[in-house]
Amino acid sequence: MNNKAFDPSSSGMPLRQAARLRGFSLVEMALVLLIVGLLASVFLPATNTMLDNSRRKETRATLEAVEQAMVRFVVVNGRLPCPANGALPAGNVEQGLEQPHPGTAACTAAALTNGVVPWRTLGLAQDDVTDAWNTMITYRVWAGAAVAVSSLTQPDGMNMSNLDPATQNGQVQAFLQARGFRICSANPCAAGAAAELASRTGMTGAAYALISHGANRVGGFSADGVYLGTANGPGPGPLENINFNALAPRTATPTDFYIDTAYAENPAAYYDDIVLRPTVMSVVQGANLGPRQAP
Repeated sequence: MNNKAFDPSSSGMPLRQAARLRGFSLVEMALVLLIVGLLASVFLPATNTMLDNSRRKETRATLEAVEQAMVRFVVVNGRLPCPANGALPAGNVEQGLEQPHPGTAACTAAALTNGVVPWRTLGLAQDDVTDAWNTMITYRVWAGAAVAVSSLTQPDGMNMSNLDPATQNGQVQAFLQARGFRICSANPCAAGAAAELASRTGMTGAAYALISHGANRVGGFSADGVYLGTANGPGPGPLENINFNALAPRTATPTDFYIDTAYAENPAAYYDDIVLRPTVMSVVQGANLGPRQAP
């Protein structure tokens, strides 16, 4: 006689087999969900960090490609381009063009205030000047009414080939000390302090700053010309505020600087901007317009 327990409702099917066919019990499901949750808590932050690092690496490559396009423009034109107006909507005939177009006059106030890389002027696609978080790259250039005499966007504004370092060293020094943003890693940023990474006094002023506003996107413009005034995530910290677009360029002493510092997750000092800041001299030399000795 078979002593196995039978389920009277299953026409003789063993109880264990019937239980298996009914699926997992609530206890088993709870255990599965607990394990999945534990695994997610361990691996999800690491996955997000890897994704963020990949996007930051991609964005740095984008900034470097734009830098090369800027040098090519200077080779042909002897000056830097004015910014495009990032507030122009998609489809606007002037979107992506330096303002004014063509850039034979001083940059417009709207372009300097809402400055993004003028991709069409540089012969690029809009995607080429958009970071990995789909925010247009902010472009701050040493130009405008406050620096009219030393504007780098004026005709021959980047041409130093008529200056002889052997006999006119004073002129070379004067040229560099009159041009370029200071770049700092902290605020306040006194001249000569450790936080001052680039300065006109030291002849290392930045000709322009390319700024990706990072994962939180705050302070930048979308591809459709929408200003992103609210963070998409944590931040902004006080140092990020200095790099915001939709503000007049920082040319007045002592706040004539932009911030380039390490990534910081601390909510009170959050900073995720990515900045590229070539010096006036590096752009000039890259374009082969640097000081030359008399023949």
